[in-house]
Amino acid sequence: MLRRFGGSSNSLWRPKNPHSLDYLKYLHTVLVKNEKVVETNRKILVEALRAIAEILIWGDQNDSSVFDFFLERQMLSYFLQIMKQDGGSLNVQLLQTLNILFENIRHETSLYFLLSNNHVNSIITHTFDFTNEEIMAYYISFLKTLSFKLNPSTIHFFFNEATEEFPLLTESLKFFDSTESMVRIAVRNIVLNIVRVDDPSMTAFVKGATKVYLYNLVDSLVTQAIELDTFVRSAENVIANRDRLREKVDDLVDLLHYMGELLEVDAIADSLSMLICSRFLVPLLLNSLAPRRHNNAILLTPVSSLFFFAQFLLVISHRQTIQTFLSAFLFEDASILATHWVRDGNMHSLQPVARPPRTDTRVFFEALLCAFDSSKNDDYLSFYGLMLIYAMFQNKGDVGELLAAANLPSLYPMLNQQSTDSSHSKSGPLINNCRPITSIQLSSVESPSPPMSCDERIIDALLSIVDAAGKEDSRLRPITLELACLVLRQILLVVDHDQMHSSIGSKASHVLTCFVDRLGLYVNSENLFLEWFEDEYAEFEVNHIKLETIGYEMLLPPCNTAMSGLALHKRLPSGFEERIRTIIQFYFHIRKLSKDMSGEAETELPLHVGNNSAVEVGDCINLSGFGDPRELYMDNSDLLSCVVVLNKNERLSRFLVTDRLQLILVEPDTRKAGWAIVRFVGLLQDTQISGDPTDSKSLHVVVEGQPSRQRKRQALLTARFVFDDHIRCMAAKQRLTKGRQTARGLKLQAICDLLGVPRLGTSSPRSNPFRIVKGCAPGSVRKFGFPMMSARSSSNSVPDDPAPRPSSASSSMSGVKHV
Repeated sequence: MLRRFGGSSNSLWRPKNPHSLDYLKYLHTVLVKNEKVVETNRKILVEALRAIAEILIWGDQNDSSVFDFFLERQMLSYFLQIMKQDGGSLNVQLLQTLNILFENIRHETSLYFLLSNNHVNSIITHTFDFTNEEIMAYYISFLKTLSFKLNPSTIHFFFNEATEEFPLLTESLKFFDSTESMVRIAVRNIVLNIVRVDDPSMTAFVKGATKVYLYNLVDSLVTQAIELDTFVRSAENVIANRDRLREKVDDLVDLLHYMGELLEVDAIADSLSMLICSRFLVPLLLNSLAPRRHNNAILLTPVSSLFFFAQFLLVISHRQTIQTFLSAFLFEDASILATHWVRDGNMHSLQPVARPPRTDTRVFFEALLCAFDSSKNDDYLSFYGLMLIYAMFQNKGDVGELLAAANLPSLYPMLNQQSTDSSHSKSGPLINNCRPITSIQLSSVESPSPPMSCDERIIDALLSIVDAAGKEDSRLRPITLELACLVLRQILLVVDHDQMHSSIGSKASHVLTCFVDRLGLYVNSENLFLEWFEDEYAEFEVNHIKLETIGYEMLLPPCNTAMSGLALHKRLPSGFEERIRTIIQFYFHIRKLSKDMSGEAETELPLHVGNNSAVEVGDCINLSGFGDPRELYMDNSDLLSCVVVLNKNERLSRFLVTDRLQLILVEPDTRKAGWAIVRFVGLLQDTQISGDPTDSKSLHVVVEGQPSRQRKRQALLTARFVFDDHIRCMAAKQRLTKGRQTARGLKLQAICDLLGVPRLGTSSPRSNPFRIVKGCAPGSVRKFGFPMMSARSSSNSVPDDPAPRPSSASSSMSGVKHV
């Protein structure tokens, strides 16, 4: 073994047990013998560094003497010596080793050993070759790992109060504007982990050290907002552009979330809040909602401004920031606009501007109301006006009193007057020339809280959207109507005002009648109306607004083509079918709003026919001529034997039967004579049947499944049915074709009943369309209205001998047995 200690060997000795103190001693000897790095010993040093990390991680969990030896021999000093001699592969391995080591250490004592003697700070400040991408990646990952180890006990290993040196922070901040997004994100995490440590001496240093960083952070938010707005102005609404837009929006929202986390840290919350208000919210967003005063000012489109405001309120909940912003937005005029952003070549800068005279016009709130102007050709701006109102209601930054002062409802309890006064007496307004928030009062603490109310103009704006949906030339998208209904429901949760409830209910009923009249024109004439109706109801049940994920999709101008890749409820319809589908979507939303206003429960959707329980896979069916009248009964003529060919290698012997609504394939139960088990069930209304031109005994059958919350409409069964002869094949085709027509007629009748319009061109179907006087037609299933037998009795006993056939009058219903 000793021969392997020298520098002439190109590989390490590998013991049977590599996790031991003895092996660490051997590796220490290897480092001692190879203090000088040359080309011939690089490989053995790389292997030694990896092995040392493994032993230290093992020792942290199993043997404290490992770290005693590591500290005693100052092995980190050897790491530093190697670093100073090499700028390539060895440094990559060293950083990787250190990162793995600190990431996996669990015991505080072991961590203290590693952090002692200031070797880690020396490694942090070492001048690495950051043009090497691997070194850059492992270095920033190492710093991030160290930041997760920070706490009040370990902070003094990194921060020297006497000399005011904090290498982990200062070195990290050098990369805050890196071109690599991974590096920028890591720096943000490092800073966040540092400022969260509660240490007074360190906090004072951090406030000064991060001042420039916070400025640049807010300016980065400004830059992203301007670039995103520029993209929105010029891009068409196609898939490729939406993908690029999503990346930009994700970056901006991630930055907002990061700022939200920083605002929760008291040490920097006030300074960051001031920067956000004075450099982003007021000069960029609020300025974009006011009339233009200077040609060189950078103004965002109103759509972008409302979108950024909404995202800000959905993400940020810092009380002082939110209250400062909302007080300006809801109550102030343009006189608070003392600065604006201007272009300076390819850059932009914040410049002072003369204030306009103070007026009583709430210019920013009026801009929100203008977003709902019914004279506009589309709902482009209205959608984001609704999104902003929704975000105001949802924000948890103690905004109840502000919203109440603006005659807007709040979903969260208002703070009492005393806590509000004390809070603002400490900080004061963040925006110059802005009226103090405490000047907006509802009542004193002693007075009882007045009933919640809502600005009539907001209600009128929301009802104008509902009314626009009912117009034939409407360019409203279903998602906008859905959001308007959602905001109305939020208001009605907290506002108990009879006249308001009456006006909303009346408007919903009127618009619902308009939709019923329009749908009544197509329900009897369009062959695919049933599929359209059921598909859109399934989408209505599944698609619920999630503004955090869909807001960006609506930023590009509204489109009216399916080639855009947008779902129908997010765009304008194209063609006759999509116009009908859009009307159906509108109908569902307004119907739900009308039901909510009247307090009625929905009992007619989803569509259902009669009270018969559907046959399900696994049900047990009595095939023995005449059975117990409580069972699902068929005589032998009900059965059509066939071979179901799914593919070349899969052929199944089954019996085909039908009831009023379902196609059923059964297999005889080998355990009990005269019984069969249901193996497949599909709806006749969704069954397509076609003959085989090369085989008169075969039918091609496709059964589609109903759309649901879990899946869209898709084929449940695609197969070829082969019968014993062409006569049985013709009988099956006729039975399935008539069954499909009858089933579709029953469902369309249910839609007509729902809409309150007559079913034209057909007579009312009988309760059992296949029933004849002397029994069931071939392949039909008759159900009896008697209590169902238990599954246990059906599986453990053989049914009694057939009883005399009951009269036709008593056999209109049937039960289904489950096994």
